[in-house]
Amino acid sequence: MLENKSSESIIHVDGKYKSSKRCSEVIKDLGSIFNLDKNSEKKLHGAEGAATFGCLAMAVSGFVILAAGVAWADDMDSGVFAKLGFIVFFIGLVVFLISNFRIGIISQDEFADYRYKVARELIPLLDIDIDSRADIDINLNLKEFPINNPLGKNRKQKTKNPKGEKQLKTTQESILILAGRFKDGTRFNYEITEHVMSYGEWFYYRAISGKTKTKLRARKRTRWIGRLRLRYKDKRYDTSSISIPDLERFAQMPEGTRLKKVKTRGSELTMVSSTDTYKEKKKLKQVSDIDFAWKSMKNHEQIKTLSSMSGMMFLSLYQALHSCSVKN
Repeated sequence: MLENKSSESIIHVDGKYKSSKRCSEVIKDLGSIFNLDKNSEKKLHGAEGAATFGCLAMAVSGFVILAAGVAWADDMDSGVFAKLGFIVFFIGLVVFLISNFRIGIISQDEFADYRYKVARELIPLLDIDIDSRADIDINLNLKEFPINNPLGKNRKQKTKNPKGEKQLKTTQESILILAGRFKDGTRFNYEITEHVMSYGEWFYYRAISGKTKTKLRARKRTRWIGRLRLRYKDKRYDTSSISIPDLERFAQMPEGTRLKKVKTRGSELTMVSSTDTYKEKKKLKQVSDIDFAWKSMKNHEQIKTLSSMSGMMFLSLYQALHSCSVKN
């Protein structure tokens, strides 16, 4: 990992946080990521405001220069106004360019809250039962990094015609991977995968005024799948006394989530759960940028069921394991 650039740690590399540390250290890192994200949001707000000011300054200077040109055509003295307009335009352009450069730099440390919030809420709960001598391995994607899948689960199709364009995109991404060991020696592996299907189209239409205009329609479907695997010591637990229906009865899924499957194999218990599909849609006029419409859909980032689903998966499966007879 990279060293600090300032008083606050730069603990991610290009939007990826990966470490193998004690729980307390990981929790501290996640707190630093939270502070880094919130500070970046404040700086972005200021930089975006400065960029807007630069645009307005250039627009105002354009009117001043235009007025000076009209005055010059009427043989009026407009030299001062023209010079003032060019100065304001130059200042606005410089402010706009610098602000956009700053936005690009600052946005590297600005993340969707839900990506680190799950780990930040889940790991302190696990810390109570995790072996104090063992590290916890974490791989957290703070930005979007869809995996390259040869089976076509990540693909983008684009269809153009004289009347408009259609796009379909599907992505699959592992946003969080955790691995560690509990005090009783049971090892766990937990992964959250994000599945997104996006569709968008824009087309020309005839307005009431008779003018040809553009309309865009886009939608996004997002769901998350959690997979938890516990590997226990045969000399401690005997799961032969528990059946799949028994395991399913232990599952306590919160509202907005559902159990997909549970299974046993050898000295392993596995549970897979999924959130309900979160649906978003947007309609825009005089816009043909489908990617922009998709990126502007951020309501799914406010979802709160990921943390509760993750916590209940650990609780349910660990309770099921402890219900088995303990070997002497």
